[in-house]
Amino acid sequence: MFKSTNSGIIIFNFSFTYFTKTNQMKTIQIILLILIIIGLGLIFTQKYWVNPLVNFILRQTEEKVIKNDPLNISFTIDGQIYTFKNGEVQKPGAPGSVSKEVVRVFGEPVYGDLTGDKLEDAVMFITRQTGGSGTFFYVVEAINYNGIYKGTSALFLGDRIAPQNINIIDGQAVANFAERGVSEPMTVSPSVGKSVWIQFNPITGELSENKSKK
Repeated sequence: MFKSTNSGIIIFNFSFTYFTKTNQMKTIQIILLILIIIGLGLIFTQKYWVNPLVNFILRQTEEKVIKNDPLNISFTIDGQIYTFKNGEVQKPGAPGSVSKEVVRVFGEPVYGDLTGDKLEDAVMFITRQTGGSGTFFYVVEAINYNGIYKGTSALFLGDRIAPQNINIIDGQAVANFAERGVSEPMTVSPSVGKSVWIQFNPITGELSENKSKK
């Protein structure tokens, strides 16, 4: 198409428009061709990247779940750190021993506010077996810090006791269990009821018995 101007100059813009549209079509065709090549490449190489990608996504999801699960965090027992997975952790036994040290959650966590911040914390019994005849019982707490649980130290309750339940009263956990009398041998079944009130120190992260409560 021709266009005259006041200066008498004739502009031939038909070819310009034609070539512009042609270049745009070529650009689109090149982009489509590239996308097709990428798609075919992904299809033919999926056996190399699909499984790693799926595993990566699962790991990320699992990490998020673990961070918010009291059964999958670390606790301190007698000065050592134990990182639980699905409520259990195993460590090598004493040097020269074929047995393993096994620590696991006993029963189910009890949930409630233990710090006065209106967030749901957790408290639970755990057992520790070191390869001998003893089964050592502790109580631990998982403190909720804005959706992220952090484990406390473990408070020792006794050897081969009979746990009953855990209550949360006025912001403190109360572990109820049966133990043996002072002079009774370990062969006797626990029959003496006991309740231990547990207090949490937010500065040290340690648990201790609140002996002012009986």
